Amino acid sequence: MARFKLAFGIHNHQPVGNFEAVFEEAHQQAYSPFIDLLEQSECMNISLHQSGILWKWQQSRHSEYFEKVGKLVDAGRIELMTGGFYEPILISIPERDAIGQINMLNEFIKKHFETAPTGLWLTERIWEPHLPKLLANAGVDYLPVDDTHFLYAGFEPNQLTGPFVTEHEGRTVKLLPISKRLRYLIPFGTVDEVIAELKMMAEKNPDGLAIYADDGEKFGVWPDTHKHCYTDKWLPNLIDAFEKNSDWLEIVPLSKAAETKAVGRAYIPSASYQEMLHWALPTKSFLEYEEFEKQLKENKQIERFGRFVRGGHWRGFLTKYEEVNLMHKKMLHLSERLNKFEIDNPKKKQLTNNVRDSLYASQCNCPYWHGVFGGLYLPHIRQAVLQKMVAGDSELNRLDGIKATTIKSHDFDSDGQNEILLSNNHLSAMFKPSTGASLIDLSCSEPAAAIIDTMNRRTEGYHSKLSLANNSDADDTASIHDRVVAKESNLADFLTEDWYLKRCFIDHFISEDTTLKDFARARFVDEGDFTVEPYEFIKGPDGKSASFKRDGLIMHKGAKVRMRVEKSFFLEDDSNLLSVSYRVSQLDGDPIEVIFAVENNFNFQAGHAIDRYVLVNNEPTTDPYLDSLASHANVQTVGAVDDYRGLAISIGADIKFELWRTPIFTVSLSEGGFERVYQGTSLLHRFRTRLLPEPLEFRMTFAAGQSDKVNAQSEKQLSGSV
Repeated sequence: MARFKLAFGIHNHQPVGNFEAVFEEAHQQAYSPFIDLLEQSECMNISLHQSGILWKWQQSRHSEYFEKVGKLVDAGRIELMTGGFYEPILISIPERDAIGQINMLNEFIKKHFETAPTGLWLTERIWEPHLPKLLANAGVDYLPVDDTHFLYAGFEPNQLTGPFVTEHEGRTVKLLPISKRLRYLIPFGTVDEVIAELKMMAEKNPDGLAIYADDGEKFGVWPDTHKHCYTDKWLPNLIDAFEKNSDWLEIVPLSKAAETKAVGRAYIPSASYQEMLHWALPTKSFLEYEEFEKQLKENKQIERFGRFVRGGHWRGFLTKYEEVNLMHKKMLHLSERLNKFEIDNPKKKQLTNNVRDSLYASQCNCPYWHGVFGGLYLPHIRQAVLQKMVAGDSELNRLDGIKATTIKSHDFDSDGQNEILLSNNHLSAMFKPSTGASLIDLSCSEPAAAIIDTMNRRTEGYHSKLSLANNSDADDTASIHDRVVAKESNLADFLTEDWYLKRCFIDHFISEDTTLKDFARARFVDEGDFTVEPYEFIKGPDGKSASFKRDGLIMHKGAKVRMRVEKSFFLEDDSNLLSVSYRVSQLDGDPIEVIFAVENNFNFQAGHAIDRYVLVNNEPTTDPYLDSLASHANVQTVGAVDDYRGLAISIGADIKFELWRTPIFTVSLSEGGFERVYQGTSLLHRFRTRLLPEPLEFRMTFAAGQSDKVNAQSEKQLSGSV
């Protein structure tokens, strides 16, 4: 007699750039004990997907895990699945890279486990209708996706009893609908509830099947789940229950589900799991969605109408967060550059393996989105993928023999307005004329780093729940989506919103009554219209400089005064020094005294670490930490040093200025609860001046790169020799 089947799949992953200790903890708390338990439970035959990042780490750190998985694969107890090697969101990268990443993981699995996977784990289950052709071309036969994908397409829950076939341009793959109910019950319901749910499914469809596929981190990494799953024996008890019900229930890998007769044909819309679609919405829509869903639940209509309530789609993060879009377009730029290089230099294609690996690593999904998961708000995760992009770009410069400075005008961020890229083999500086002609991206090649990888403070939809958070642990068995915990008190004090992208060479006319704390909280009056308004771009005749000019207004003591700001950036061949000249002119009216300020922001990831600090006039300050609030008079150079990476920046001027420095803290929600995260340091260079009859003119320098070289340049700046 045929038994009801539960097709069981597990997905394990750690981000590029995550701390070694986090990898180790996840391995000890979740991955290793799960495999140990699986070894002892012969009724469990499952599918396992791990990202290539994690496979490589375990290969070097825990070879015993490799051996255990290999034996279970040989015994037919584990079926391995493929995916993008570095866990990219497939719809966010070029098709050539998506297929390349899948092939890379296939080759790794074949080499180490002597098996060829036919099933794919779709990162974050982010689906778009063109994917079947891509996946079929990569040799994929089936993949699990959420049942909500089908419900959004109008399917009834009772129809989701097996695999469906979908296609694009005639190329087909099989879709396995994951039961959301089982995803929430395992491991957050009781064992009896899980068995009762399976029995109900089996009664309706005795010879049928159910699909469970979800993150392995739920079994030990999520808050309190190691205790729940292993110490309190929830997971062993579940497996015991599976064995006791083996007369009617069989646990099988996902391929067994894919082999059953297809229920039918399905075309599902762009989607992911329900929470992801919610997170992708802009803040106002996020809150309205939440309120509408709440009303449906209170009126007991969610079961009937819930499938018509959905959020946005993953690409919404590219609109919601400028930081995500900049990373994404920087990655696409590297991909296109690599592709062009290989087409133009077919004999050098074998030399680009390192570039390709850097590119693929930079496509790791984690910093490109944010919700309870997603690493956008984690500086070390953002910096890791950015570092890979910079390393890949630098290697292409080396292969191309590039040292000379070039200027390109192109719409790099796909907003309909051209940006200006000034670059050589040491620095890459991108300016945005349409928004204050600010420097929105600065990368150095030695060491490879994105210097101004800051994160704006903004209102998030979940901030409305901050007042409900407590500082003690929530219900031990609560799902992450139901936990409201704060990691420290008074987090509401750090909530604020930046109204411009906090990057570099941002121009302000600061009101006289603005205080340091006002600036720190983004609650200051900017008298001018220069911060986010467009500048005219003028390419220098030398091909090494870019100039920008704006005629605008300031509102000074109730009167409008016309002003002109001109700034020019010069980058010499084979140099890591960006030279800047400013000219600020009053165009009419009586002479007035103003405070013209240039804002620069950078991020060395750790705000309060002894190996990362500020230097003023090349001397340590009394409070050198990057997260300190301080002001300094009579400043000519300010530097920041990251001894951990051997990285430094130095910003100087040929006239003295007053320096304000303030930390950037965000309050974000992660699986552990609400937390404060250091996102960078703001440096405000304040020049007090009377503009008539003479304009304000000064030169600045911005050096970035290896700390010993930058510090030497800073000393020359003070001596007047730069």
